[in-house]
Amino acid sequence: MAKKKKSRSRSFTIPLAPTLGLIAGMAEPIQWGIGEGFALDRGWLNDRRGLIARYTGYSPWGKDFDINRLKEGLLPLIAGMLVHKFVGGRPLNLNATLARAGVPLVRL
Repeated sequence: MAKKKKSRSRSFTIPLAPTLGLIAGMAEPIQWGIGEGFALDRGWLNDRRGLIARYTGYSPWGKDFDINRLKEGLLPLIAGMLVHKFVGGRPLNLNATLARAGVPLVRL
């Protein structure tokens, strides 16, 4: 007789480390937009330009590339993804430990 496969219900989880890395790069440009009152001519424009500069290194203001801008946006995102990969997955596999413990919504 064939064994029946156990079926697990999948639940929604939030990967914490990459999310925090993304928020670290987006925090200051969002504050710029809020500080300007989201005016179309000032706030949103600075907000978008700041995000572009942080994640690509390319500045729309001066049309130049600066690798130091990547330290504010792309580097925290990559660090969060590496933590998610190596701490949450193999070899430490902390995400499986959190799932077995019954912690809802949160995964590294």
